[in-house]
Amino acid sequence: MTTTSAVDVHDPRIGYLLAGQAARTPDRELFVFGDRRVTYGEFDAWVRTVAADLVRRGVQRGDRVMVQLPNCLEALALQVAAFRIGAVDMPVIPIYREHEMAQILGDARPTVVAVAAELGPRRPAEETDAILAELGHSPAVRYLVGGTREGWSALPVTGEVPETELPEPLDPDEPTLLLYTSGTTSAPKGALLSSSALLAHLRAFQVALDVDDSCVVLCATPLSHLGGFVAGVVFPAFLGARSVIMPAWQPDEAVAVIEREGASLAMGATLFLADLVQRYEAGAGAGHRLDLYACAGAAIPPVVVQRAEAVGVRAMRCYGMTETAGVCAAAPEDAPVERRSLWDGKVLPGMEIEAVGPDRERLPDGEEGELRIRGPQLLTRYTDTQRTAEQIDDEGWFYPGDVGVVDAEGWVRMSGRLKDIVNRGGEKFSTLDIESTLASHPDVAAAAVTAVPDERMGEAVGAWLVLAPGVEWTGPERMIEHLDAARMAKAKFPTHWTVVPALPATASGKIQKHRLRELG
Repeated sequence: MTTTSAVDVHDPRIGYLLAGQAARTPDRELFVFGDRRVTYGEFDAWVRTVAADLVRRGVQRGDRVMVQLPNCLEALALQVAAFRIGAVDMPVIPIYREHEMAQILGDARPTVVAVAAELGPRRPAEETDAILAELGHSPAVRYLVGGTREGWSALPVTGEVPETELPEPLDPDEPTLLLYTSGTTSAPKGALLSSSALLAHLRAFQVALDVDDSCVVLCATPLSHLGGFVAGVVFPAFLGARSVIMPAWQPDEAVAVIEREGASLAMGATLFLADLVQRYEAGAGAGHRLDLYACAGAAIPPVVVQRAEAVGVRAMRCYGMTETAGVCAAAPEDAPVERRSLWDGKVLPGMEIEAVGPDRERLPDGEEGELRIRGPQLLTRYTDTQRTAEQIDDEGWFYPGDVGVVDAEGWVRMSGRLKDIVNRGGEKFSTLDIESTLASHPDVAAAAVTAVPDERMGEAVGAWLVLAPGVEWTGPERMIEHLDAARMAKAKFPTHWTVVPALPATASGKIQKHRLRELG
């Protein structure tokens, strides 16, 4: 039988990260969730019970464990348990509906699926059952949180399943995490990352932020997302620190939680920082305010960083993505606000970022070009071998499709994208996916979708439509109903609508999206 005390606390596999810290500090608080406080030892015991249940149900090393849950402790326990037994953790954000989930489940074919009984008006288990039936795929385990349904089981509580000999976690360089992220195609792409990549990020991120086990991390991002999972349990366990987890982002509650729990660090998208700054400017949180905010995953206006500085929050823009296991550029502790507000961080130790020209030759320092990345934080590969070949070259350089500059000191500033996606509050969506759905409406002759600036979310979805002959525009209601009928994630619904007589195009017929905003 494998117990916490038998774990090598210095093991270089992510599957032993939590267990190792629990062996060192079993009585130390790991996280707070609402009115529930959980120690390292208590959480590790629960993880071992869940791990034993997975093994009992036939889950083996390398099997994929899909976790599509709202913020709840079950989301953390199941993901850590997957790591522990050498399965592949596969978190999926809850906003994805049937449209996206059919693509993801069809690609991954997980051995385990876990969903919530209810998400607002939605019934995810019913949705998942229907998709799996259509695919002809039958997972070995289906976990349901917050309800009951035939064919689904509840996640066991601590001690409910007898402990058993657990398989070894996957080796450091084996893919242990599968994340789906949108790209230039309509289908989400599956990125596989190893323990080595995750731990390389944690080590470099700790150095950049200059934090230790006294850190208290505020987590309000989805736990079924890389950022939320890292903030909620992975980074705190790496530090031996604790986290404060919110069920969802509520700005006023966040101010109160930060003050009550002494939270010192938060990581997330622009909108969270903007909300906090607005309230701090009004005088809230006078007893204790957040010390440090690392903003990544979405565009952040320089003025927001500057306003944060004025109310006592050291905010920084960071550069990173799913494929780099998190951020790969961040501002060092002593960076002035001018740097932190105008640049997206300094390349982290061990990583390389270069700007290259069309011939993929490195450009002089400070010259704008396509960005490429190399280093220990990189993904192993995509689930799609063609995608891997397109974006990772023979020398190990990864081309994310971003445009920017790298100066002589290693500071990075992203200025645009080659690939056509919308980055809404840190969630990235393919515009092609939205366009094709809008274009299928009988009232639409042509459609173009692109990102538009949004003060709160960083970017929002904007749609430009050419209507079919004889159709009059009475508002976007019919279009929204059409997107909803396609079961598309509501975060993808355009919030800016423009009807135009024609879409701007090149001589070859390619839509010139950079000119769309000129049309209104």
